[in-house]
Amino acid sequence: MTYNQREHFRVYLQIPLAAMCRIVGIANKPSETNYAQIALKDISLGGARMHSKLDFPLHANLLLEISFTVIEQKYKILGTIVRKTLVNSSLYEYGIKFIIADASTEQQFMKHLNIFSVRLRDTNVLGSCSFCTEEELESIYVGE
Repeated sequence: MTYNQREHFRVYLQIPLAAMCRIVGIANKPSETNYAQIALKDISLGGARMHSKLDFPLHANLLLEISFTVIEQKYKILGTIVRKTLVNSSLYEYGIKFIIADASTEQQFMKHLNIFSVRLRDTNVLGSCSFCTEEELESIYVGE
């Protein structure tokens, strides 16, 4: 029997959310990189599963900023990599643990995730969210 460590409900997406990701800190020191396109495959209050062509190092001292839109609200959430898997020769899957220090942002995000989950029962895509376009999916999963 496998133990599930997740503390929060997770929204699984048939079509990934388009998001941007950048490194904002390494080993507790500020560092800013350019944004890179990523795909969020599922999301919860505690974190997300993302796909990227970038080969991030796997250690907890790497701080990422992930930007995306859910129910017309733009979020920039900090996170750390807790898991990394090579999907194929040019695609990585990461488990991200979110760091949300502000209680009001956390409550708002939870509210939007609940609405998001309910609305996705009837459709795979919502206009009020940053779902990947066909071009974005192709750039992440097929090639440049």
